[in-house]
Amino acid sequence: MVERRRLGPFDVARLTATDPGALAGWLHGHGFALPARLGRALRPYVDRRWEYVAVRLTPGGPGASAALDGTLDPLHLTFAADAPVYPMRLSRLARTPQSLSLYLLAAHRMEPASTIGGAPWRVGFAGRLARTGGPLGRLTAGGTSYLTAVGQEFPVPSRISGDHRLRRAGTDAGYRQVIYSDRLLEVGGVPAWLLTAGGGLALATAAGALLAVRRSRRPVPAPPPVRTPPPIG
Repeated sequence: MVERRRLGPFDVARLTATDPGALAGWLHGHGFALPARLGRALRPYVDRRWEYVAVRLTPGGPGASAALDGTLDPLHLTFAADAPVYPMRLSRLARTPQSLSLYLLAAHRMEPASTIGGAPWRVGFAGRLARTGGPLGRLTAGGTSYLTAVGQEFPVPSRISGDHRLRRAGTDAGYRQVIYSDRLLEVGGVPAWLLTAGGGLALATAAGALLAVRRSRRPVPAPPPVRTPPPIG
């Protein structure tokens, strides 16, 4: 264990390990839940000598209420790395389809290097953010003001082949997704198209009736008089 501290309702431990079994044993011995199959899946990270942050909720501790309710404050983690990587290997153990929404702040537009066994990833937004304050302003203060939002689906989690390695995209062109929302126009709870169609039909019926009335009111010419032939002889 490198470090352990309480942050409100969070019990946070920073760990290193050279053996997945030892890591799993420490977590179980200190109240952190770790399924057995998840422990075995940590081997690639242990071999790369990654560090781990284990988090559990502990209501009633210092600075925390006796019961958990409402919303939780986010945890902000920072660490040094040779290249940006988003861990995905453990998701291959999921039993249901998985989806990923990843937001990247960098100096340029970013993208995953591959699909790692999922559906083709898609960009939902790409562009530089305007000056802003608050936590987001502090995150973009170092020149990392380009936001890229990436989404991806994993219909078969067992096909996930590794972690997402992120790289600079070939262009910094902006992108904004446009969503069209169609709404049925109603008048008094009745679809307007139905009223329009019904009105047109009624108008056509009225015009036909008027034409028939006009035709019926035309004077009918009298038939020619019948001429009686003169008597013979």
